[in-house]
Amino acid sequence: MNDPQDDLFLRVRAVLTAAGFEEIATGAEGVHLIHRARGVMVGWMPTRISPAPRRRGPQRTRPIQADLPGLRHAFTLALAATLRAAGLTVEAHDDQWLLVLDTHHTPG
Repeated sequence: MNDPQDDLFLRVRAVLTAAGFEEIATGAEGVHLIHRARGVMVGWMPTRISPAPRRRGPQRTRPIQADLPGLRHAFTLALAATLRAAGLTVEAHDDQWLLVLDTHHTPG
């Protein structure tokens, strides 16, 4: 018999992969999935953001911030929209993590 938590984890992974948000290995930048009692946590861990190419003007001399709040928010919204469009129930946690709820979970 399949474990509903494992089924949910595999479903979340498949939905995100189909949308182009592939899970990244532990310790690397990118989308992360973590098993939790209530479901699956989904988050994005950027380590480096490349500057957009500029057509003209002075070169940027200061480094780009590695974690732009607006970019993180937009990425999290895109992840949530993708998961919700697949029929999954999603809770936002601090604009950094999403919890995809296991609708079969009963608190112990």
